[in-house]
Amino acid sequence: MSVAPHGLIEPVTKSPTMAAAQTTAFLLNPAKLRVWGMKSAWSLLDQGLTSGAGFGVNLVLARWMAPEVYGAFAVAFAAFLFVSGFHNVLLLEPMSVMGPARHAARLDTYFRSQIAVHTFLVGTLSGLLLLAGLVLWRAAPGSPLIGAVMGGSLALPFLLLTWLVRRMCYVMQRPALAAQGSAFYLAFIGVGLFGLAHFSRLDSFTAFLLMGCASLVSASLLLWRLGLLSHWNDGESAISWSVVLRENWTYGRWLVGSTVLFSISSQTQTFLVAGVLGLGAAGVLRAMQLPSLIMTQVTTAAGLLVLPAFSSDFGKGLMKRLSQKATIVSLGLVGAGLIFAALLALLAGRTEHLLFGGRYAAYAWLMPVLALMPVCTGLSMGYSMAMRSMQKPHFDLIANAAAAPISVVSAILFLHWWALAGAAASMIVSVLTASVVILFCYRRFISGLGTSLEALQ
Repeated sequence: MSVAPHGLIEPVTKSPTMAAAQTTAFLLNPAKLRVWGMKSAWSLLDQGLTSGAGFGVNLVLARWMAPEVYGAFAVAFAAFLFVSGFHNVLLLEPMSVMGPARHAARLDTYFRSQIAVHTFLVGTLSGLLLLAGLVLWRAAPGSPLIGAVMGGSLALPFLLLTWLVRRMCYVMQRPALAAQGSAFYLAFIGVGLFGLAHFSRLDSFTAFLLMGCASLVSASLLLWRLGLLSHWNDGESAISWSVVLRENWTYGRWLVGSTVLFSISSQTQTFLVAGVLGLGAAGVLRAMQLPSLIMTQVTTAAGLLVLPAFSSDFGKGLMKRLSQKATIVSLGLVGAGLIFAALLALLAGRTEHLLFGGRYAAYAWLMPVLALMPVCTGLSMGYSMAMRSMQKPHFDLIANAAAAPISVVSAILFLHWWALAGAAASMIVSVLTASVVILFCYRRFISGLGTSLEALQ
């Protein structure tokens, strides 16, 4: 039985084939394709603007600040990325899934409850980090890390609030609005950086304050455009923030372990370099990694673009075509990554001078080395997206569980043997380990699936 458009109950008389054909025809409707095409374009633009803002901030700070000061910023920023991982699995992902599924009729009050959860969790953490900054100030009053920790602590709630509100735009199917907020944030940051540099006020503390202010203004603009600033205290249909918090935890608790492991495998080298070789070395490592981050963003974007097509093939049972596409995507990304690394190897000196004005000329050779990281990521990207399309997300936890201990051990040993070059080698080994594990999981799953199909036949 099914519900007719006019509300009556009618028997199902159409065959599954006819129903599938009608569904496909509906999805392939030109008007629908144009709408989703525009939304996809706005989404890509939003991601590009956000990534561009982060890249620009790091580039300007690495070029204009002393390596030790930028190193302090890099360490604090790595800590921010660590915290943002938990914010993602405990707020952003649950909101994206549970909001449309359970609270579609009252998303405005649901969003306000999520903001309350954000305020409680991130506000508490921000206060603890401020106390840590005060302790550091008493213990090492001359350390440039003090300003970075204090500034990062103050900016943290507002930086993550912007991420939260941008995700609300996606839940509301308004990526264009998210892109507008990101564009405003990028413009605010650009003007603010040049203003701080002009008045000789640019350091890690003011850089984080600038990012926090830009995030607050951008988030407020988006909240206003979403209509969430009006009737804030209307409690008639309010959803308790404690209920939302429990709901978020129920959904995201299984992802916390993967987040911890990923943070260990991706951030260990930065913290160890800062502790063993000094903040200046951490700044050098981060600066030389910036070009490779561009290719990493391209690789990630390519994976997200092919995911819907992979999911469609899996839904239709076209496993052979899905496997072929996964191989093509991975080989294509590996090839593009190798070309990018080769160009960096040939033009390392010129690239360093263009980006940093010769400040890190002695370490320019690290750029093509670190560019091997997106090559390793691309090696498994097609297969990773294939596993996601097959609804087998546990491979991510397995890969991170393997990469985390190897990242720590290799970082300790390689730093002792080869100093900064060892840190770069450890990063590559960590990413390569995760990719190899993903490939192993994919091959094993495909092999098991083929055995099951043969048994059914």
